[in-house]
Amino acid sequence: MPDPVRPLDDHYRSTPCTFRALASVESFPGGLHEFCAGDGILAATAADIVGPENVVATTIGDVSGQKTYFPVTGNRDFLKQRELIRPNLFSNPPYGRLYGQRIGKARAATAIIRHGIELLTEAGPRGGKLCCLLDLRYLLSEDRNLDDGLFINYPPARVHAFIDRITMYPAAFEGTTTRGKQSFAWFVWEWPFLRPGHVPPITSRLHGKAFIHPTDKERFDLSDIVSGKQEIAEAAE
Repeated sequence: MPDPVRPLDDHYRSTPCTFRALASVESFPGGLHEFCAGDGILAATAADIVGPENVVATTIGDVSGQKTYFPVTGNRDFLKQRELIRPNLFSNPPYGRLYGQRIGKARAATAIIRHGIELLTEAGPRGGKLCCLLDLRYLLSEDRNLDDGLFINYPPARVHAFIDRITMYPAAFEGTTTRGKQSFAWFVWEWPFLRPGHVPPITSRLHGKAFIHPTDKERFDLSDIVSGKQEIAEAAE
């Protein structure tokens, strides 16, 4: 069974259970902006919880003629955004690829996070939160923990880790998807964003499976999931 090609700009479709889990431990007064929305799965899930009028979704790609699960405005580069659209920002951002180029060391995510922090800092205390769904290993890097790395002055306020493995779906891949093997967490930044020396508490209370709805697969056209062992066995047949 061939492996899916890694999507351009690291566009992986996030399962709706991830936002439902986040909403069980965080609140979002004033609404939310999903700024790397892709086809809008997370935005649609957020709209279920806070109301569609309180959610805005944008993405860098062109979504005209494509199926989306929430109204997504395409051709919007978050890194060029200069003002907040909603007080709270959330997304599963690209990790190591940006503008079609591989930049490594999760620097795509870091550039996006720094920009989100800048927007929220300029908004002042009335601004909200930045919540990013990231590989838990994002905490463990010289690139972010030494010299002028992100975490020197801007560590997250807290980290909500999933105790189970979350499956991400390659955007343009149809067929079966291998079950997730990585540990993911929601990293949350909030006022005051400048927190030198802060050690974020890491909680492991989120359980993605507990927030899966029976209709998710059909509603969001999610592909079937197979385990890595199952995939190897089928390929050998």
